[in-house]
Amino acid sequence: MFFAGIGVVFAVGEASWWGVSFGQRAFAAGTPFRPGRQPLHYGWVVAIVGTLGMVASVPGQTIGVNVFNEKLIEALGLSRLSVSTAYFVGTAGSGFLLPYAGRLFDQWGARKMIVVASLALALSLGYMSVVDGVAGGLGSAFRGDASKMWIRMGCLIFGFFLMRFFGQGLVMMTSRNMVGKWWVAHRGKVFSVGGIAVTVCFSLAPKIFNEMIEAIGWRESWRLMALVLAPGFCFLAWLLYRDNPSECGLEADAGKQVDEKRAADPEFRLVKEFTRDEAVRNFSFWAFSLVFALQACYFTGYAFHVIDVAADLGQDAGAMLNLFVPTAVLNAGVSLVVGWMSDRCRLKYLLAFMALGNALAAFGLVGLEGSGMRVALVIGFGVSGGCFGAISGVFMPRFYGLKHLGAISGFFASIIVVGSAVGPLAFSAARGLAGSYAMAHVVATVFAVALVVSSFFADNPQRKLG
Repeated sequence: MFFAGIGVVFAVGEASWWGVSFGQRAFAAGTPFRPGRQPLHYGWVVAIVGTLGMVASVPGQTIGVNVFNEKLIEALGLSRLSVSTAYFVGTAGSGFLLPYAGRLFDQWGARKMIVVASLALALSLGYMSVVDGVAGGLGSAFRGDASKMWIRMGCLIFGFFLMRFFGQGLVMMTSRNMVGKWWVAHRGKVFSVGGIAVTVCFSLAPKIFNEMIEAIGWRESWRLMALVLAPGFCFLAWLLYRDNPSECGLEADAGKQVDEKRAADPEFRLVKEFTRDEAVRNFSFWAFSLVFALQACYFTGYAFHVIDVAADLGQDAGAMLNLFVPTAVLNAGVSLVVGWMSDRCRLKYLLAFMALGNALAAFGLVGLEGSGMRVALVIGFGVSGGCFGAISGVFMPRFYGLKHLGAISGFFASIIVVGSAVGPLAFSAARGLAGSYAMAHVVATVFAVALVVSSFFADNPQRKLG
């Protein structure tokens, strides 16, 4: 029924209005104003609103979901493993659909995609605020406890699927891709500056959302966020998003040419536009994707179970949550430095740095204690999280071009989302099998070290074509 409703929205959007397609008129580059008329390069407006779009995806990110877990366990009467399993199935399902959504992005463009995605994310949050009521209503027709349990699981899986597909998937991917199209020579710096806001908001989200839940309740918190998204951000996105400079009669970087040194460097020269199939057959694509997938997997697993992880380590839950604050500060600093460096050096070295951060965080939780563990955790997650925004926004346009960016980034996002789906379930499985989360930390450390090594072979494929 939900997807039928979305279909109706687009059917109406394409309906004729005074002989002119309403959909084309509403989303035309000149409606309600033409960006080229502003004295300021519109790429700066795109950078700001695109960053807001990435921040708007927080309710659909693991970092925005994890603090609601205890309330969902209580409201639905499910075990922690059941909620983790529902999260895995819903998130993995959304991840497998993202490659198709990426192709749709190439057809629709950023503006239409973000309006639908943000509206759908708001509806998803509204659904999650009453998920136990929906499950109870459907379960009233059944007598057996087992049947009612599966209905509760099904309703929760559906909710997680919607939040993850439209939040971490479409809202984030659309916003990131749009910014990447408007900037070339200064892409890294733009993503790094915007990345400060993104990483700080992501890092502070657990603490802020937890305080919201305590102040107004978990249902009301989700409903408040839904209202901020629609009509709030949804209208702002329609007003300011524009897919690319050419549709507005403008040029990327305001037409500013790259300096001669960089123009001669094969690392920054685009020779070929890769298709999605060509990109996924490239070693570098997988080297980058797996580092990001591990970061998403491990950080998601940690954030999803952070309160229980604190208990497992004998730490105060509030103190562990407070570590997100210095992590956010370090994220901001790392994002600036990495973004600046990404416009000047080969990305594979920054990728190795990111993988090293993953390794340090995982090792800190299993191999260190007390202040050493806390320092390693903050530095590790601070480095890996700070690298995430700048590198993910730069590497695909630089390595594979812009023509098929939606399809390629959709596949990339799918890998990350599926990785984030595995994290909470892997943590739960480790806890169930060994009685602690140590196994998850050890496995993550080993994989991270292996990916540090593989990063040094992740060359830009354009170098071989120039």
